[in-house]
Amino acid sequence: MLLFTVHAKAQDFKVEGQCMLNPDCEADSTTFTDTHATATAWQWNFGDGGTDTRKIAQHSYATPGPYTVTLIRTLATGVQETLIQQINIGELPPVFQDWKSDTTICAGETITLDPYPNGALEGAKYIWYPKGDTTQTLQVDSSGCYSVEVILPNGCKIQDRVNVKICIEPPAQEGSKWFFGGNAGLDFSNNPPTPITDGKINTPEGTSSIANSNGQLLFYSDGIKIWNRDGDEMPCLNAACVPMKGSPNSTQSVLIVPQPTCKGCEYLFNVFTTSDINGEKLLTVNVVDMRRENGKGAIIEQNTTLQEPTTERLASVRNDRDSTYWVISHDYGTNKFRIFHATTGGLTETAAPELGLVHDTPAKAEGYMKFSSPDTTTGQRRLAVIVPGPPTNYVDLFYFNDSTGTLTHDKTVDLGPAPPVAYGIEFSSSGEKMYISFQGQNGTKSLLKQYDLTMPDSLLTETALVIDSSATEKYGALQYAPDGKIYMAIDGSDYLATIGEPEGNSIRGVEYEKEGVSLGGKKSQLGLPSMVQDFSQDGSGAGFEADGFCTNEPTTFEASPVCDPLKNTYAWDFDYDPAAPAFSAPSEQQQTTHTYTEAGTYQVALLLTVENCRDTIVVQQVTIYDTPPAIDLGPDKDTCGAYVPLRINVEADSYVWMRRGRVVSRQREYRATSTGDYIAYAYNGPNQDCASSDTIKITLRIPPPFTIGPDTTMCRDSSITLGVGSTRWIEFNWSTGETTREIEVGSPGQYFVVVKDGNDCYNSDTLNVSELPSPILNLIPEYVICIPDGASVILDANGVGDLKYEWQHSGDTTRTVNVNTEGTYTVVATNTDGCAAEKSTNVIDKCEPRFFIPDAFTPDGNGPQTNERLEIFGAYYTNFTIKIYNRWGEVIYATESIEDRWDGTYKGLKVQPGVYPYVISYEAQYFPERNPVVKRGSVMVIR
Repeated sequence: MLLFTVHAKAQDFKVEGQCMLNPDCEADSTTFTDTHATATAWQWNFGDGGTDTRKIAQHSYATPGPYTVTLIRTLATGVQETLIQQINIGELPPVFQDWKSDTTICAGETITLDPYPNGALEGAKYIWYPKGDTTQTLQVDSSGCYSVEVILPNGCKIQDRVNVKICIEPPAQEGSKWFFGGNAGLDFSNNPPTPITDGKINTPEGTSSIANSNGQLLFYSDGIKIWNRDGDEMPCLNAACVPMKGSPNSTQSVLIVPQPTCKGCEYLFNVFTTSDINGEKLLTVNVVDMRRENGKGAIIEQNTTLQEPTTERLASVRNDRDSTYWVISHDYGTNKFRIFHATTGGLTETAAPELGLVHDTPAKAEGYMKFSSPDTTTGQRRLAVIVPGPPTNYVDLFYFNDSTGTLTHDKTVDLGPAPPVAYGIEFSSSGEKMYISFQGQNGTKSLLKQYDLTMPDSLLTETALVIDSSATEKYGALQYAPDGKIYMAIDGSDYLATIGEPEGNSIRGVEYEKEGVSLGGKKSQLGLPSMVQDFSQDGSGAGFEADGFCTNEPTTFEASPVCDPLKNTYAWDFDYDPAAPAFSAPSEQQQTTHTYTEAGTYQVALLLTVENCRDTIVVQQVTIYDTPPAIDLGPDKDTCGAYVPLRINVEADSYVWMRRGRVVSRQREYRATSTGDYIAYAYNGPNQDCASSDTIKITLRIPPPFTIGPDTTMCRDSSITLGVGSTRWIEFNWSTGETTREIEVGSPGQYFVVVKDGNDCYNSDTLNVSELPSPILNLIPEYVICIPDGASVILDANGVGDLKYEWQHSGDTTRTVNVNTEGTYTVVATNTDGCAAEKSTNVIDKCEPRFFIPDAFTPDGNGPQTNERLEIFGAYYTNFTIKIYNRWGEVIYATESIEDRWDGTYKGLKVQPGVYPYVISYEAQYFPERNPVVKRGSVMVIR
């Protein structure tokens, strides 16, 4: 636009955009601005009958030519001033001739874009997007948005655009390039995504990046600097660049949002930033024009403040109905949101609703804010705002209408105490599953949880699935990606974690991998790129979607994309073998079905034929799961009892029982405790897609009250009797299998009985039998005494703890008793719990062998027969032997009978006086288990 300023007697007003109205761009009006600082009222007359009373007035002229504009301003003093300016409204360039509508071309094809193929305009200038070409014509051979602005010498201009699509290429890849963390990045134009290792960003938290529709990088930012597609810092137009107002420690430091232009491509971009909550608390915007610097872009507006104070939160969505964008921030210290609308008329704040929780502490001002995908019918989306603790974590949930920009509060969910501190949040593509990351602190673990938003509010947190936890790692941002997965940052990791199936209903079903994708040697930190929510959704190219993965049920296949306006035909092979393909007949129908009868993984091929383009074969895998057999719960039941046992009689991966629309159990067996209809489901497949079901109606009459008494106790190694006291019950079924009125149990545990009366009413009761400790006695099992010797022995019960004793043979109550006769002796001990233990010992009469061997004798034949022979005395022995040796080691006497006597001779001759060694050997009579005993000694022969 051109700016004309006319000087009058009083302080001037300025005029911008002196061109006639473009009927296709009503927002491109002429703007009149009073520059006087203290004026209080205004009366404009635009020279064609139009008037206005605003300080900044807008007016559209239907025809070109000169006009006299009059402003009567009223000053604060009450004085009125009149200003008059002559302006000249210029004529617009003519409408483009034979301009192409959005089109699809084949790969390798080239088309020429020319706004005036029937003749050039004299003196006109041209600026093309995306690279800023200034020629009248442009040769196009790749997909994207192309627009040209035609400017006449009078400064008036018009523009128009055409979207060129290459058939089979993936569309809408604006979110395909990610830059984050420690110089890390991922390229989602490839499948699986590949690492980007030359990124210039090194920041702990918020980043943003933007690509064009066919996935070519435009620029990226950390909220302080902007880097172009070559990794160079983006220059500023006509001014020196200063740092933007984002912060490394701001959760969502920066967000890149296109600025729509009238009939032009999205070459202008608003770069919003939020500062650290402990810093300036500023929400600012910068503007990038991608037509500058040969399509690499330049910053044309820096650090315009939109709000202060603000939190660290930013979120944006596109309204596909009019191709405009909504941006939402949240004030600090209040519960006020700021809603901005980026339209062809510019960026304006449209509303500031006060809803939900107040964000009045630094902790509450951190954490992510995210949109879900829109409902395709209503345009309603969910908006989730993490409000961390301490002391408590919350998530505030809202609804947003992307047609009207209306925000309404849904509910506030208590996520539990902090720490761990809630941080990242993301929705599955349907908006039914919500994922939240928690950062472990002060000994708490980091957590990743899934919340099912289809559950009633009372069960929302109770049914949450813990997908992962860690005592050593810190979990960060969550971000939905163009490949349909949700990615999670883990501080310091070489990988991003992935949730492969965000719609899954179980830990296995979500296909979580902690080391989901490698960063090629770079490091994740806490942040992941923030972007317009629509840019992160699936950007599939040529291929197809499948739905329904159960045997004996139709699986639906739908091809995409449609290369309009080119004619497309589709042929299918549902069990593809490249060596022997068997495609169906070509059809223009994009959707078809096929029923698999056996479970397994199948290769499915789509042959896509487009007129004048080469054929394309797309191969994808589908996994088919067995549909469980039909469930038969039997006939409806009318019974009297406390419950009716129910069981699902088929094998499956998982089971669900439902009553009144609510899940009441996920076990195979269930006890129905009230009257009603019960529905049983058996599921196979990771997302429980393949199911069979049956319904049973239960009529349950309440039985008479029944009890087998309170919980009780028993002593160890004893038994007690359990029984049904009331005589009204006539049948009994105990958990032990017994069917008598009374049973005797000898071990602790839980016992229950099902009883029936004469009216076929059933009831049951359960009691717990716990065990009391019995006394511990350490009485040894056997004592030995020698009764002929008149010996006695002390028996010691040797009990542990405070015990009372009673010896059965004597009635003694002491711990020890003294006995002198053999026999069995029993002691009974009782502890303070009244439990008794009994133990016995045997007293046995067993004497040890004994011998008397004189140390000298006198075999001299003198006097009476005293001490003439060596006499040995012994008792309680067997197998006796003795051998006597001379000095040379010869055996001079030996016998096996203790009754024999040595007379001091050897071979009939008297031995010489002196000392003679002997060796005796014997075994114990009462201890036959012992080894023989050998003893050595000597005897003196005296003559």
